Amino acid sequence: MQAILASELRYRRLFETAQDGILILDAETGQVVDANPFMKDLLGYSQEEFLGRKLWEIGPFKGTGASKIAFAELQLKDRIRYEGLPLETKDGQRVEVEFISNAYLVDKKRLIQCNIRDITERKLAEMASIRLAAIIESSNDAIMGKDLKGIITSWNKGAEKIFGYTADEMVGTSILRLIPSDRQNEENQILEKIKLGEGVMNFETLRQTKDGGLISVSVTASPIKDVSGTVIGVSKVARDITEHKAVEEKISRLNAELEQRVGERTRQLQDANKELQAFSYSVSHDLRAPLRHVLGFVDLLQKDAGPSLSEKCLRHLTTISQSAKRMGDLIDDLLAFSRIGQSEMQKTEVHLDKLVRKILGDFQAETKGRNIVWQVHPLPSVRADRDLLRMVLVNLISNAVKFTGHRAEAKIEIGCAPNGNGETVIFIRDNGAGFDPKYTGKLFGVFQRLHNQNEFEGTGIGLANVQRIIHRHDGRAWAEGVVDGGATFYFSIPKQ
Repeated sequence: MQAILASELRYRRLFETAQDGILILDAETGQVVDANPFMKDLLGYSQEEFLGRKLWEIGPFKGTGASKIAFAELQLKDRIRYEGLPLETKDGQRVEVEFISNAYLVDKKRLIQCNIRDITERKLAEMASIRLAAIIESSNDAIMGKDLKGIITSWNKGAEKIFGYTADEMVGTSILRLIPSDRQNEENQILEKIKLGEGVMNFETLRQTKDGGLISVSVTASPIKDVSGTVIGVSKVARDITEHKAVEEKISRLNAELEQRVGERTRQLQDANKELQAFSYSVSHDLRAPLRHVLGFVDLLQKDAGPSLSEKCLRHLTTISQSAKRMGDLIDDLLAFSRIGQSEMQKTEVHLDKLVRKILGDFQAETKGRNIVWQVHPLPSVRADRDLLRMVLVNLISNAVKFTGHRAEAKIEIGCAPNGNGETVIFIRDNGAGFDPKYTGKLFGVFQRLHNQNEFEGTGIGLANVQRIIHRHDGRAWAEGVVDGGATFYFSIPKQ
């Protein structure tokens, strides 16, 4: 008797402390005669809500035809099992359970014990595992598993495609089968890192295929750990980068060829610049001397033979003198144009306010007696070559002064235009002769003039100098204008 009581006590303890839900049913009526405490943790219903009610009358089983079917089946069998039976908890959550029922006799009374285990997480894990397996199997990369001795334990379709071996041919064999003989020490190095719990990321190397060919691969290896955190194997991904490496090598060769060509072209340009410089000096010397002679002899003729010459001959001499002087100006401007491209820039912080006011001071003698209204707005500082930038401003201001020469009241405005492109934009605007907008593209070309020499003097090189200097500063130069309606010239300097 004592042994029976002890046995019942042990069963009761197991019943009360079990981590599965347990219901005891009367096999004749289907009424619940007992329910363990875990049923509340599992489904949210207390023992009292189960006791004395039939299985299909209880919340999570209510209205479930399967409950009556299962009960009827149990009246004929001693055991039934359902995997993934969907139930709803008291608070409306859905759970999947494993439902196992056993029928047995107690004091000649037939009872049914229903064990209910929550397998929701297990099912989710199984689905995740199935999805992961599908991803691995459909990957174009070679994904394989191996143990800590380098023996392959898994082999996907991507590995079969890349290396040419089937899973049956590779699983159970050494990974060394894929590694060229002169690189087999790489495997030991990878395994040593894995045993320390470290991974290998994007290691580029060569591997051997079934047909004996070599391919370039990028290898990533990660440790596989058991629940205790012990490293038990290796997960390895190999990506075929043969085409990628071929493209890299081609690009490298092209870059080397390009560098060689650039070097050759640079040497050619340096030689050409030296020749141009020599030519410039030659022009400076060889053309200036004859011009000085022409001007000198014209001056002598005017002094010595002037009184005896007719008015017409004197006009001819004047024309010769003016043309020679103009040729001298052209030579000077051409030399200046060539030097702009050769000189090394010395960039410093240039205060445009101070520079513009100094330049305007230099123009006082030239503009004496003229009615010019100057409007100079506050100007910022820029990083530029001060001497070259002065040449730009002198050219543009000189143009504004020249082309407003026929105005009773000339207006010249200098300011900074708003710009959001990382540039400082300066403008010089006048109310002078302007120009036809359709010829805007010619303005900055060498010897390009839009006005008659008799109307406005000039050599046609000033704006070409402006553009060349601004381009050397990585900036832009442009203009807007209308005939007899004034013009606005702009240039930009990148902000540092």
